[in-house]
Order: sequence, then C-alpha cells, then structure tokens
Amino acid sequence: MRKELSEVVKWLNKNYNKEDSEYYDVLHTTEPNVVRYNDHIAISLWACGAIVCIYDQMFFVCEDDEYWWVNDIENDEGDRDYGYQTGFSVAWADSFVNAMAELKKYVWENGTPVYFSGFGDAKIVCHYRLGETENEK
Repeated sequence: MRKELSEVVKWLNKNYNKEDSEYYDVLHTTEPNVVRYNDHIAISLWACGAIVCIYDQMFFVCEDDEYWWVNDIENDEGDRDYGYQTGFSVAWADSFVNAMAELKKYVWENGTPVYFSGFGDAKIVCHYRLGETENEK
C-alpha cells in the first residue's frame, strides 16, 4: 500500500495546489469532499490534509502551504508505518471529523460488504470495502 499511497500524494501535489489547480478551492469550502482516485481508493479532503481509504484501510496525508506528504515512521518492531497523522491544531478538528464521517459514508454507500466470520450462517456486515483485491479478481 505504500506505493499506492505515494502515488496518491504525487497526484494531490499535482492537482490540489493553488498555483495551477482548478481544484484548489475544494480545500477552502465548508463541505467535506470525497474524491474517487480509482476503483479501490477514495480520498476525503479536510482543511489541512486528506484521509485516504485504500480498500478498507485509512491513511492520513498531511498538507501545509499546498504541499502534501505522508509521514513515514519506524515503529518499535522495526517495521514501517505510513500515513499516520502525528498531530494537528484543535482548530482543524471539525474539518477532520467531517472528512472522516464523509469518507465512512462514501465507502458504506459505494463499497461492498465484508461480513463477520464465526457467526454460522448469519450474514452480519462488519464493514464495507472499495474495489476488489487481487485474490478476488
């Protein structure tokens, strides 16, 4: 997923900047905006970043002065963690919460259900996901 997240960041830097982007004003509206990047990636923009859903996993992209990037952190086990939001001003809380809610709503409305296992024949939805994995194709 790191490669796909990097591609999304490059796309955001190209398409969501005030210098040459027709989309830049999206960041300054009060309405959250979800952008479909491809069949398995959706991006929810907020006032100082973006939340990227790849299949059913969320990653956080930072933005400052029209520059987008992803945090790349080594965890205690020596593995890499990508896209974690390390912090932001409380002033952005409403925008972030709205973007998260809009992304969840979008995935629920446009994704396919993933069911809980271990409940016999019951079809209980656990969550929804975008696109198909390589195993499903």
